[in-house]
Amino acid sequence: MRRTIASLFVIGAIVWSGSARSQDAKDPRAIIDRAIKAIGGEEKLKKHQASTWTEKGTYYGMGDGLPFTGHYSVQWPDQFKMEIEGIFTIVFNKDKCWLKNGGETKEMDKEETARQASDHRAGWVTTLLPLKDKAFKLSALGDADVEKTPAIGVRVTREGYPDVSLYFDKKSGRLIKSAHRTFSQENKKEVNAEMYYKDYKEMDGVQVATHLILNHDGKKFVEANVSNVKAAGKLDPSIFQKP
Repeated sequence: MRRTIASLFVIGAIVWSGSARSQDAKDPRAIIDRAIKAIGGEEKLKKHQASTWTEKGTYYGMGDGLPFTGHYSVQWPDQFKMEIEGIFTIVFNKDKCWLKNGGETKEMDKEETARQASDHRAGWVTTLLPLKDKAFKLSALGDADVEKTPAIGVRVTREGYPDVSLYFDKKSGRLIKSAHRTFSQENKKEVNAEMYYKDYKEMDGVQVATHLILNHDGKKFVEANVSNVKAAGKLDPSIFQKP
């Protein structure tokens, strides 16, 4: 149920408009810069390097839709907590990962922790801020159609990270879809995870996608509404300790 969400953090300098130069439209870094500007700009979004939020939605991973309420804390690049009310808590803290379920806490093994780390890194990529680092290689994917919305794509690669494809609305410049390969615990195999970002609204000074849909191999996995997004500056380290 892990979301690789968060078009909350940005880099940016290049201002785009509908009349942007054609060479800029083909430049992956210019595409990222435009997306950053569209969401609020680097300075405002840097404050969300650590943040908290709430999600209410439906989980479809076991077949029938199951409603859930989740509370999330993240401190990029390597700390994350997800608490699903009355069900479980996952905490990822650098090289450690724990699952608390039914009052019992289990430390995940190396393989499980590596999978959590991979998904977390994919999530960090979608925040756009880390793409300032030239260690991330960007390549143009060209024009695309995302649910009948004209879009343009950028592929992000880096050693030790999953390849992530990002798609941006040509009109608004905002991120509307991301995709990467992930391991499905439910299906016990790798799947294509596609996240759709909808209904942007201002929260704590930035534009946030408040409606998220996550598909696994084209089938709906999670659908959720996001609320109470707060920039935390720096979170208390105790949040990411063993639950």
